[in-house]
Amino acid sequence: MEIYAFGSLTRGEVDKYSDYDFLILRESHEKIGDLNKDDFSIYTYKRIDNLWKEGNPFAWHLFKESKCIFTSLDSPYIPSLKMPKNYMKCESDLERFYQLYLDAKNSLLASNISTDFDLSMIFLAIRNFASCFALGILGECVFSRNSARMIGKYSLDIVNDAYGILIKARVLATRGIGATATEEEVSVILKSLSQIDIWFNSLIKESNG
Repeated sequence: MEIYAFGSLTRGEVDKYSDYDFLILRESHEKIGDLNKDDFSIYTYKRIDNLWKEGNPFAWHLFKESKCIFTSLDSPYIPSLKMPKNYMKCESDLERFYQLYLDAKNSLLASNISTDFDLSMIFLAIRNFASCFALGILGECVFSRNSARMIGKYSLDIVNDAYGILIKARVLATRGIGATATEEEVSVILKSLSQIDIWFNSLIKESNG
């Protein structure tokens, strides 16, 4: 069994909004013991091998940013792997995250029952879409929560307040930390939706050549 840190911890982006990402890598028959499974992403070695063969963005994320903090092997497994294969599912992943955005946006516009969840999903869609675009179209590994603002001329151009509101909603949804969005904050996001729409559509057009 092995334990890896990845994400903001290894990028040096740790602040009050940071996730603490840990990966457990194990054989399928290995028992995890008393560790809190909710605190870890848990993968088998076989699954990691398959992700490498697929060129999956998570494989590239681990290849570029993971650090082994425990191993029962003679040497850590992930650093022994060669570079993942080329990322081949970019187009379908972009469509998937765009649809996630549309679903969350439509829910936000239709009702205030799940506002914070909808804002969280909008952020997740934007972040993952940007990371997939960067990897598949630009050939760059950009896995920061600020990925949508780190892809040069393709970056999302919305006011900082709007992006910060979306980040706070994601932290609330995933870690239960923070306050629910106020009416004023929701209004900021609603005013930003048209610009977010344009961003998604322009990057999809770019990805289609």
